Amino acid sequence: MKSLKLRDGILLFLICNMTLSCLTLQQPLPGSLWGSWSFITTGTITNNGNERLYNYRNVCYKESDRLRFSSDNKMSLRWYDEGCTIQEYLIGRYHVQNNILKVDLEDSRRYQDSPFPPITEYRIVQINSTTLKLVEIPNDYRRNRNRAKLGDAPLVFVFMKLD
Repeated sequence: MKSLKLRDGILLFLICNMTLSCLTLQQPLPGSLWGSWSFITTGTITNNGNERLYNYRNVCYKESDRLRFSSDNKMSLRWYDEGCTIQEYLIGRYHVQNNILKVDLEDSRRYQDSPFPPITEYRIVQINSTTLKLVEIPNDYRRNRNRAKLGDAPLVFVFMKLD
């Protein structure tokens, strides 16, 4: 009976070790953000807390729009127009506190709303080696300015890691 308990204990220990070794540990924030992230889905959170997500539609059929987070805390957007010409601008500088991504927006008025809105805070809901999910934390300015277009629904963005 003792040998059976010992064998079961060893077997349980081995299974736990194998399972834990298969888990990928997340690189600490903000380092895990570094690189380019392609838009996959976007949407909103409804009043009852459910997400309403839609596939992101790239205007250029050959290239995907993307966000880039650099190690020097710059956040930029690259998107492609109908002729697949690259458009790029610096959104601003970012920093991460716990699971909150804060962005100090650059004064790039001509691009500020297209195609990425001027949001200054996001909750990092999910981040791993392949997926980044951000949920807007609305501020009073954006809520009042875009009330007719978006209502009070926080925006949701899901990205796939490119590099």
